[in-house]
Formats: sequence, structure tokens, C-alpha cells
Amino acid sequence: MKKIAIICYCLLLSLPSLLFFNPQVAYAQDDPLPARNDTAIHFKSKVMAETRTLWIHVPDDYYTSNNDYPVFYVLDGDSHFNYLARTTDFLSGYDRNRTPKMIVVGVVNIDRGRDFTPVYLKKQDGNRDSSKIMPDTGAGRFLRYLQQEVVPYIDKNYRVQPYRILAAHSLGGLFALYAKETDPLLFPGMILSSPVTTDRLLANLARFLNFNHPYNGKMFVGIGNENTSKVDLLVANLKRQAPVWFNWANQYYPDENHFTAPYKTVFDGLKFIYWDWFIDYYENDNLTMPAIDARFQKLSDEFGYKMTPSEEFLNNCGYYQLRLNHIKNAVSIFSENVKKHPASFNAYDSLGEAYMHLGDKPNAIRYYKKSLELNPQNSNGRQMLEKLEN
Repeated sequence: MKKIAIICYCLLLSLPSLLFFNPQVAYAQDDPLPARNDTAIHFKSKVMAETRTLWIHVPDDYYTSNNDYPVFYVLDGDSHFNYLARTTDFLSGYDRNRTPKMIVVGVVNIDRGRDFTPVYLKKQDGNRDSSKIMPDTGAGRFLRYLQQEVVPYIDKNYRVQPYRILAAHSLGGLFALYAKETDPLLFPGMILSSPVTTDRLLANLARFLNFNHPYNGKMFVGIGNENTSKVDLLVANLKRQAPVWFNWANQYYPDENHFTAPYKTVFDGLKFIYWDWFIDYYENDNLTMPAIDARFQKLSDEFGYKMTPSEEFLNNCGYYQLRLNHIKNAVSIFSENVKKHPASFNAYDSLGEAYMHLGDKPNAIRYYKKSLELNPQNSNGRQMLEKLEN
């Protein structure tokens, strides 16, 4: 019997007292449509002095696991949230494994022109001071809204990993660059599609390019068949100023325009940020647990926090080795999965199967029994145990 998640909407009075409700579930006898796991949060923002809305998407295993997830924020959420959430599910899904599973937060607009545009301090002579942006209006205020309300709420109420990505399109790209220059660690990863830029922001790129922190540097810039002059200047500055540790790339999409380029930019940008994530266990005919550990240690060094393989990933790797008759590899991988996920009946079930193929009946029986202790409804485990005991 499978669950369908129904979108839950909740109206909240103030951010500090936000109440979060898990999506309700309905049950169906037939195979249901995939769960969307999307939630709308409404609250009164003190910084913005108005009611704001966030759209939040969690991965399919969020409510059935204890996993933590990186968070992917998207500006203009009312335009880009839907396809972006589906894209993260697709890239992180079974067999593809191009990225980790993510929480997606869509920041819904009220007045994007007001919120995304930096307002510079006016000097006595009437000119603007490019080094001083007003914090109580325009992009300055909107950045404080993200810093003081949105990000803390997500960090407090969801199981998150310490890594955030920001996706921004067009005028949102102007704000994203300003945010990167002002607070480089807020969004270590950025995906910019057809970003608007200004001479002031381009002149200030060194603020984050020279920032002494090796984990703030991943940026992907995409643009369609449109005026590329400003993006060309951004790319030229990145080529000239970016240090070795700052990972960036850009892509031109001649078959897309300003409004369709974001789709491809997000897809390619996520794969770029997680370039080292992919392990093709279908092409690796001798995948060992030490090799998997080495890959995730490399990822941990790259992203700046401890990253470990998920239960699903290890299970897939183990079964592919089992199909190749590399049984000792499979036993090693399944054993590590049990160690990392001791409450998973499926991890014990898989390890029991591997020992059965190895011809180790006592251990096969032992782990099938453990699987059934955790989940008495595991009919496959019960059938296999009966065969082993008989």
C-alpha cells in the first residue's frame, strides 16, 4: 500500500512562532501518482513588513528516513519552483544519481523590481556611492529577509546539510551577484540564468573572489539566444580574476531564448556543481566499498562538510555487484549499509541475500531474521527465511 502526499497550506502569524505541519496522506489500492511533497508557508515578515510566501519541496524519502539534505533556493519561485523541484528529483533519482536529493525552497515574489535591485547611498553631490548599498530598501532589505528569516526558518524546521545553492534568473541574477558579494557564505553554490549585471557589481566581484574561504566558489552561468554583452563581461571578469579554487562555468544555448534558457541552465548547473558526485555503478564492474568511501571523502573535502552515501545508493551499488557475481564486494557494501542505517529492514534484507549467494547460510538466516524483527510485514524476507530454514 503506497502513500500520496497532499499539498498542505498553513497561514502563520510571525516567523519566530511558525508552525509546521507535515503533509497529510491519503491511501490508494492502485499505484498512485508520484507524491509531490510540496508545502506552502505563509508568514508575516518583520524585515519586509508584509506577508510573504515560501514554497517548499522535500525529497520522496524525507518522511521515511532520517537523512539530511542540501537546500536549493530559487528566486522568482512562482515562475521556477515547479520545474526546478521536479528537476532535482529527476537528477537525484534511482539509476541517474547525478546529484544528491535536495530540499527546494521557492521564494515567491511580491515586487521583484523593488526587491532585486540594489539601491546605492546617494552622496551630497547627488551621485551614488557604489560601495554603500542601502540596507533598509531594495536588494539590501531583501538580503536581510533571506539572512534573518528565510534561511534560519528552513535550517530550524528541516533536516538540512550545511550547503545551499541559489538559482536566479534575469533580474534575480542581479540580486544574486549582490548577495554573493555581500555575504559569500550564504549561498556557496549559484546558478545564474541570463543574469542582469551592472558595472558597479562587475567592479566588485573581487569581494567574493578574494574571500578567504575555499567552499564559497561554485557558479554556473547560462544564457539563451539574446543580448549577451553583460554576461560576456561577467565571464571575462571571472576568467581574469577567479582563483583556482573558485569553480565556475558558463554555457550558451542558441536554441533557447530569455524565457526558456533557465530550464537547461538549472539542469546543467546542478550537474556542474555536483560534477564529482556521479558514480556509474552500471559501468563499474568491480566497485568496492573502499572506492566508494574514497569518493565521498573527496566530496567532503570539496564541499567542506562530511558527506556520506545514502542507503538507496549503497543498496543499488551492492545489488549491481551481486548481479555481476562479485559477491564479496556486495557483502562489503551491504554490511556498510547496515552499519550506517541500522534501523533499515531493507538493508538487513539485502545483506541476508548477499550471504545467501555466498553460501553462508547461518549469516543469511541471521540477517533475514533481523530484517523481519524491524519489519514483520517484509514478505520477501519471510519467504527467503523459510527456504533457508527448510
